[in-house]
Amino acid sequence: MFPLPSANSLLRYAGLALIGIGLLGVLIGAVRRNAFTYLITDSDVVVKRQLLRRSVRRIPFSSISDVQVSQSIVGRLARYGDVVPVTKSGYGLVRGTEPGEKVVAEMVDVPNPDKVADLIMSRLRASKVA
Repeated sequence: MFPLPSANSLLRYAGLALIGIGLLGVLIGAVRRNAFTYLITDSDVVVKRQLLRRSVRRIPFSSISDVQVSQSIVGRLARYGDVVPVTKSGYGLVRGTEPGEKVVAEMVDVPNPDKVADLIMSRLRASKVA
């Protein structure tokens, strides 16, 4: 028979497992963050995703009616969150907002999301004046 591990050994293994899980979470977050590129031009918002496949979504300011910002508690403390340009048709609303709606161009893990949302809204207002 095998001897039972001591309590100290179990605590050591549990600590190493938690550190490993934490490092894996950081790695996944870094890969996810670097997979997206966001551009805010004078005429539109561009969301590029480049990980296993490449996709580009352009949302002209003429079709944006609102901008939603969502942040977790950790996101608020670390000053990052998700920014979602909402189109006039309702597309772009955050998951679960209304049945049948889907996310079209969610900007994930954006630093200072409130500033980004304000920038989009100011460009939106400027495009309506022009």
